[in-house]
Formats: sequence, structure tokens, C-alpha cells
Amino acid sequence: MIRKFILLVAGLLLIAGEASAQLDSLVRKALDARLEEYFSVLEREGTEVQKGECDFLIETCTDSLMRQHVALSAYEHFRDSKIMGAESVAIHVFDSWFASGKVQMRSDMEMLAAKVFAEFNRQSLVGSDAPEIILYDREDSPVTLFGERKPDRVSLLYFYDTSCAVCKIQTILLRNLLQEEDFPVDMYAIYAGDDKEAWETYVLDQLTFDSQGARVIHLWDPYMEADMQRKYGVIQTPRILLVGPDGVILGRGLDAQAVSQMLHGIFDEVEMSYGSEESMALYEGLFSGGTPTKEEIADIAGYIASSTLEQGDTLMFRQMSGDMLYYLTLQSGEGYKEGLDHLIDKYILSRPDIWNSEDDTLKIVGMARMYDDLLSKSAQGTPVPDLKLPGQLLSSRRTKAGEFRLKRLGGKENYIMFVTDGCAVCAGQKEAARMLAKENRKARVLIVNVDEILASRPDLASEMFDSFDLSSLPFILSTDNKGRILRRYIIL
Repeated sequence: MIRKFILLVAGLLLIAGEASAQLDSLVRKALDARLEEYFSVLEREGTEVQKGECDFLIETCTDSLMRQHVALSAYEHFRDSKIMGAESVAIHVFDSWFASGKVQMRSDMEMLAAKVFAEFNRQSLVGSDAPEIILYDREDSPVTLFGERKPDRVSLLYFYDTSCAVCKIQTILLRNLLQEEDFPVDMYAIYAGDDKEAWETYVLDQLTFDSQGARVIHLWDPYMEADMQRKYGVIQTPRILLVGPDGVILGRGLDAQAVSQMLHGIFDEVEMSYGSEESMALYEGLFSGGTPTKEEIADIAGYIASSTLEQGDTLMFRQMSGDMLYYLTLQSGEGYKEGLDHLIDKYILSRPDIWNSEDDTLKIVGMARMYDDLLSKSAQGTPVPDLKLPGQLLSSRRTKAGEFRLKRLGGKENYIMFVTDGCAVCAGQKEAARMLAKENRKARVLIVNVDEILASRPDLASEMFDSFDLSSLPFILSTDNKGRILRRYIIL
């Protein structure tokens, strides 16, 4: 959708560029209206998508004056945006187009201002590691922040000044929030001034309180060596940032209300519901063009992560990724299964920091572990299990019944098909196997009836179930002439 919209904008740019080397008022008005509409649509995307699409749009401009106008529009929009994280897009545009010299700004003063903006913001962007900083406590002892991680505790950086009226309001609101709630938060109340007496009075009058979960650490920079301006963008006060237990910045440019919303999102036990009819319909629509590949599913999972986690929205990430897990477990076919494997490995089992509640363990992590165990069997690139199974071996010359060692089926292309009685899909795949063996002299197809082995040889059946994911039949995999698994969950 976004790329199609950009093409419409690009069309206007090309027409405008061909019409005149100068941006007259009518062209500028039409262009700016379309750009503003485009940026409004783009704000719903993740920051990485925004960066890529801005680059694409700017690259579309062949006229230098037009390119300058579009690049400046993108830079200024994201620089001035109230949406958290937008400044990273502005810095990307500055670095890629202006600092590189590909596009000129309107004046040296404008270029200097852009350099200052980038310099004082790039170290504290949402999603980046919080910079290490050394400050001093009230006893003049140095305290290093973010030199090491603090499991299970969130850090709240509150830069303030005793003479700042807005700071006084935010101090009261933050104090009330931490007194009323039981959040495991370390609030670093950092005085940005240099009057120790005024600071001590402010601490005693405004920032001394009891809290069940929060700790308040009072710090300042008496020697002016911490470089908090560049590291955390402290150009004016108040300045509030939220940092996760892993040291990654979750939010910046916050106020007390935004802090409250984010802390509730992090710590509140929300009982999620997954696999609704609406969510199943959503994913059904996404994959309506046919069976997707693993790469296509990975792209969607990555897009969900970039447009939620990068914005600090773990709740939406859990909802959408959980719904995707439920949807994929109901699907059959190679792309769905390999995509499910990717989702589980990258976004569920490797993220215990996100899926950490009892509800998550029951509804998501437990299911993910079960399917992870199934999907780990007979993985691509591994030798096929060295079992000898009864079945029918099809080739272009004949059909042979007997017991066959899976590693030595004799074809350059080998297919092993597990089927069950009374299954219409299995019957159709057996017919497809006969056609394949008849038409392809290189191929051998072994058809294994799971029901017969269960009934007559339970010990062998146990080995078979330990070696292959037979939770849904038919299950078909292919091997090369050396018995190495090439593909699985395939349809003939």
C-alpha cells in the first residue's frame, strides 16, 4: 500500500520536474499537499519502513531542486513530529542525503542546525542502547549508569532543574505515580543545574517519598563532565526517558502520563486472547495469493516486530505474533511449517523478556515449545533417520513391496510419504506419487502406511514418531541420493 502511494507521489514529482526547473507556487502547493498526505500514511509504519520509503521517494526525484524540496520536507516532518521515534527517521535522512553531500540544505545556518539536532539526538534514539554516563550522588560519589544490566527493573531518567516550572508539575505527577503504583522502577532524578543548596532543598521538599516498588537515586553533574546534552539530548528540562532491563531505550521525550502508560504496558498482567475469527480472517487475507514461502512469512513477522517493538508497543507485538502463531499451527504445507519454525525461533522462544507472564507460558510459550519439538525432527540439511520401514517403493519401472532403509532408496531424487487410511488428501497424494514415479526416472517414492505399523509393530512406530513430525498426515519429505533431507512438508 505504502509503495503504491509513493509511486503516485513520484508521478507528481516527475511531472513537476519536467514542467519547470523552478518550483512555482502551484506546483509547490500540489506537491506539498501530496507529501503531507503521504507522510500521514507513513506514520503508521515502523521506523525502518519509514526510512526505506523516504529514501525511495527522494531517489525518485531527478531534478536537483525537486530532490532538495522533497528531502527537506521529509527531514522537517520527522524532526518536528510528536510521534516517539520519528527523530530517528529525520537523522537518517540527514545522514543519507545532507551530510553525505547528495543534497544541499538551503543555507549554512540551516545545515549547522541540522548537525546540532543529529549530534544531540543520535545517541538516545528509541531502540538503541542507553549510553553509559557517570554522574555524582549527594555525597559526591561517582555513579555509573548503564555500565551493566539490571534484570527485572526499568530505569526512569528524569532530568530536571529546580527553577523550571514545568519540572515542578512533572515532579509532582511522577511522585504520585510511583507512590500509587508498585512498579519495579529505578528513577534517576538528575539535577541539571549547579546550585547544590537549591538542589538539596528541592530533593527534600519534592522528591523524598516512600514507594513499595520504586527506588529514587538523586544525581547531578557538578564537574560538567557527563556530556548529558549530547548523550541524552538534554537541551532543556524536563527531559524524561525510559530504559528497559536490557539497557535499551524504550521511550524518550516523555511526560508523566506517557510514563504511566508505558509502565502499565510493561508490568500489567494482561490476559490475552488469541486465534479469534477476526485475526484468522486477517492472516487468511494476507496469504490469499497461495501458499506462502518461509521468506514471505518471515517478512510479515519482521514487519510486525519493527512496527510494534521499535515503538515500545510490546502489547500489540504479543497480540499480533500470538495470533500469527495460532494461525500457522492450523496450516499445512512447506512454506507454512518452515515459516512457523522461524516465528517460534526468532520471536517467541528467544524472547523470554517479552513472553514472561503465566498467561504467556500457558497460551504461547507452551504451544511454541511443543511445535518447536515437532519441527526439530527431520530438519532440512540433516541425514534422514536410519530406519528400515515397511511400505511400497515406486519407480518408473515397477512398484515393490517390502522393507526399505530410508538412507538407501536408490534414486537421485527420493520421496518418503507417510499416509493414513481413510484420508482423502493422502489418497490424492498417493496418486500424485504414482504419476511422479512414472514420469521421472530419477525419482523413487516410498509410501509408508502409519496405521499398519502402529497395529503390527508398536516399537518401530515409536521410533518413527520420534524421528518425524507425524502430527498431521500426509507427511512428505525428499532426500538426495546420499540420504540428506532436502525438503519436508511438501505437496506432490
